[in-house]
Amino acid sequence: MLLAPLSAQNDTIFFDKNWKTSNKEIAFYYRIKPLKVKTKDAKIKNIDSLFVIKDYYLINNQLQFQGYSSDYKAEQLFGRAEWFNKDGKMIDSNNSNYKKSNTNSKFKIPEWPILYLNYSIADKSLLTGGLEFCLTQSKNKLFLGAGYGITNSYNGKYYGLPDIHLSYNTDYLLFVKAGSSSKNAYAVGGLTVFNMIDLGLGYSFAYNKEKIPTYEGFTASISFRISKNKNVYTKLNIIQ
Repeated sequence: MLLAPLSAQNDTIFFDKNWKTSNKEIAFYYRIKPLKVKTKDAKIKNIDSLFVIKDYYLINNQLQFQGYSSDYKAEQLFGRAEWFNKDGKMIDSNNSNYKKSNTNSKFKIPEWPILYLNYSIADKSLLTGGLEFCLTQSKNKLFLGAGYGITNSYNGKYYGLPDIHLSYNTDYLLFVKAGSSSKNAYAVGGLTVFNMIDLGLGYSFAYNKEKIPTYEGFTASISFRISKNKNVYTKLNIIQ
């Protein structure tokens, strides 16, 4: 059954596959003009009214997203939000808590950053720790991380290496990761265990092979994530 028919063109906002506004001819998704409701109807505290946001797949009019937002463009979500696939199955959900200090902020730093610990080995071993932030709310996660690592001995000396990286972890237990320090760049990919543990193989490229530490060559790595934010981790789906 179709969940929502297209309304008049003036009451419908169309989006392309990258969620940029577009015309109907190249659209993948659409949104019926959001309606504003009192928050007592949405059971959300500390704010007077919100827009009801509902997005649909254009191909079959199936609900893709539903939730509440303080703005017309759905840039600040409140309360429970839900995402669905083209078959109508819910694939993700999230609860956003309202804070007065964020009323005028369109970008919200996640409440709970992720602690990460990574051990990798190329020509030498490297132990790195730091913080990550989850940049997406979908089942596929994009993590931005920054930290600091220590290599083992080069001629009796230990060296510190800053680290910054992006890790894309899919719902299919795979990940790819790219990052850089002041001495090298690296890329790895492999298996993730529900985003708690990443096991990867890749390669590290030294920026200057004449300066210690070079830290280059084929790389094996293992990473651990610790966070109070349960949405960081992939949920175990049990087939009934």
